[in-house]
Amino acid sequence: MALMQYLYSRLVDQILEKMSDMKMVKVPWLVDNYSFLKFMGIAERAKNGQPLMQPLGSTLNFKDFQDLMFIPNMFPTPDGTEMDTQVVIGKNAKKPMILPVPFMIAGMAYGASISLQLKIALAKASASIGTATNSGEAGFLQKERDIAKLYVVQYNRAGWGNAPEELKQADMIEIKMGQGASAGDGFKIGNKLIGDEFRKHLKLKEGQDAVMPTRFPDINNRDDLKRKVDELRELTGGVPIAIKIAAGNIEQDLDTVLYAGADAVVIDGAQGETAGSAEITINNFGIPTLYALVRAVEYLEKNNCRDKISLIMTGGFRDSGDMLKAKALGADAFYIGYPVAIAAIYTQLNKLPAGASPTDLYLYNGKHTELLDIGEAAGCASNFLKALQEEMDIALRCLGKNSIHQLNKDDMVALTPEMAQITGVKLGYNVHPI
Repeated sequence: MALMQYLYSRLVDQILEKMSDMKMVKVPWLVDNYSFLKFMGIAERAKNGQPLMQPLGSTLNFKDFQDLMFIPNMFPTPDGTEMDTQVVIGKNAKKPMILPVPFMIAGMAYGASISLQLKIALAKASASIGTATNSGEAGFLQKERDIAKLYVVQYNRAGWGNAPEELKQADMIEIKMGQGASAGDGFKIGNKLIGDEFRKHLKLKEGQDAVMPTRFPDINNRDDLKRKVDELRELTGGVPIAIKIAAGNIEQDLDTVLYAGADAVVIDGAQGETAGSAEITINNFGIPTLYALVRAVEYLEKNNCRDKISLIMTGGFRDSGDMLKAKALGADAFYIGYPVAIAAIYTQLNKLPAGASPTDLYLYNGKHTELLDIGEAAGCASNFLKALQEEMDIALRCLGKNSIHQLNKDDMVALTPEMAQITGVKLGYNVHPI
């Protein structure tokens, strides 16, 4: 016993002796605001002399929907009651897009983001529940259109996949003016990273880089944007024309969108994800999705425009709870991206060799994309989407409702004063004097 105490005492003394030299313990990632990611970002910039590029979304901890809770109804909706989760996008359009659920698969572009295998799998999953999938900024993809029941084509600044005969096959056109993660910045894909099939899709010559400019060549002001909306509406025979913006000058941007006559607006919050954007835009631009949603709804209601345009939110939605809370705050529909991609691939991660990244399985430039089984990925993604739909039915039943359109702020409480101030939702507790 005495020996053990002696050895323990010696060990503690040695540790304390080492700790007395602060250089041994005060490593950069233990200093305030020097996370390991920050430290590695410094190293990456020093190594390459280039702007730091990152995948996925922001590493910042934004305020989201967790501090809102639904209030259970003493009298739930009776068993067997049919639940209405249908949403109409562009209700004033000649050919509105009718969704059976309020969520769609977000725009993850073939080649510029994900592999062809995952793109096809997600199209199959969307078709399995009848919702829409978005082409992403690589534009129209025939293999995707052939599978998808409802197909949204992004009208992009490079003109990829935006030929008239391609746009005419869309169920909705989305003019991409901005994005949460990139803040509207352009990008370049080096020719050595472009495979033959992707090069053919983009209509590029051998050795030519793929360049996404920061602006549309023919959209420089709100009048140009209005002309483009009218042009696309006429070309497509009246499908909804949406405009996608990064969450920022919400009121000013919505005024422009309404002036342009769009049928829908897509607002991408600061939590928006990407296959790769500059860290400067991912972590330093935009406002959180929750803030953008509340401001957008208040602006539209104040200007009596709530029924004139569909409000589609995206950026950081992880599950049915997030979307239902946003629906209660006034959103019409949602895009969900990264979670459905995770759902598609998770059962196949064991196929990867040791040391490989999960992104090697599904990003276009991943090293092992050939290992992804499309059928299995589609099945898992479909299961995920079906689960979201059933969870929404459960929530409506517990709220004593039978339609998603009956949701409103009064169905929730805020857990913090800050959340109550942000959303206008009442506090879940009584404030007592101290």
